[in-house]
Amino acid sequence: MKFGVALLGLVLSVSGALAQEPAKPNATVTLTKIQAAQLLIANNRLDDAKRLLDHILAAKPDDSESQFLLATIAVAQKDYDTAISLFRRILVREPDAERVRLELARAFFLKEDYDNADRQFRFARAGNVDDAVKTNIDRFLTQVNRLRQWTVNFSLSLAPDTNQNAATSSAQVNIFGLPFALDKSARKQSGIGVAGDIGGEWSPLLDDNIKARLGTDLYRVDYSGGQFDDMTVSAYGGPQFLFSNWDLSVLATGFKRWFANQDYVSGLGGKLAADYGITSDWVVGASLGGQSLSNQFIPEQSGPLWSAQTQATYVLSPSSLFQLQLGFNRQEARTRPIPIPAAGSAAAISKTCLMAFPRVSSPPFSSPAMTPPWPPSAKPAATTR
Repeated sequence: MKFGVALLGLVLSVSGALAQEPAKPNATVTLTKIQAAQLLIANNRLDDAKRLLDHILAAKPDDSESQFLLATIAVAQKDYDTAISLFRRILVREPDAERVRLELARAFFLKEDYDNADRQFRFARAGNVDDAVKTNIDRFLTQVNRLRQWTVNFSLSLAPDTNQNAATSSAQVNIFGLPFALDKSARKQSGIGVAGDIGGEWSPLLDDNIKARLGTDLYRVDYSGGQFDDMTVSAYGGPQFLFSNWDLSVLATGFKRWFANQDYVSGLGGKLAADYGITSDWVVGASLGGQSLSNQFIPEQSGPLWSAQTQATYVLSPSSLFQLQLGFNRQEARTRPIPIPAAGSAAAISKTCLMAFPRVSSPPFSSPAMTPPWPPSAKPAATTR
């Protein structure tokens, strides 16, 4: 399927050729309704073209060419929400239509929704587009990185846990050879909680190549009774230095965690983080951090926490990407045999989908406390790409 440009060029070429030929009394040119709409758009008669396209869609509601032209009119009239909706309707049926995805990315960019613009430009670049288009996409991506000021995240999910208190299921334990019965409250307990996360970042441009980064996040999971409730508030801030194909952030970090609605652990420190674009399809990043932990519940477990993380993202096609994360934590403590080393990894292939689907999530590798365990949670999430 061709979207707009090729047919419009053909019609204009025919019109130009006819204009150069001597007039013929009975000569007629027959245009399809789509071609007529394209000519109206080329002559800036957008309202007339819109009425004609609405008439076409009344008879054929899923006509992709008509929806595409109607979306381009919406962009020209700065009705970006309508344009985005129409482009997405086409992509539901044709997820690998690079031209449509590219126009969707541009609509997000003009709307100043830079997170979605960045994602859509990268998906479009992974398609079958020529080098000139890729170069133009790279320019947009550079501008997105400079202009993006706000990033907001929110999630709400169920958090099932088969062992909330990290305890044994045995009713009896032996201490120095003597049997002791365990109280029910000291044995393994299960439950389903509600987990929520909300956060954001403000990153204004301070100079041509310097941005500020100020961010905060609140995570909380509630279980019945409150004895296993868990909440963490974190914040960070510092400069970000922008270069042609990479960036470097120097951040001060801090957090405070409550468990069972009581002070549990807090920390202050810093982090170095860098992202490098090998190409617009391949992006890698790494971070190194350290924090001084203060454990109010068990003071002997206070001490420094060191963390390292690396991640890679590769755009496989206009509708899917691959992500890989590797992380390592090491926590020192006043008492031995603690320190506690920990490593983790995660890999995922994400496919464009406009329907809700289950997703498993776990805490970031930089989670400051290793105990009590932080259960994974299954959450419904709707991705709109």
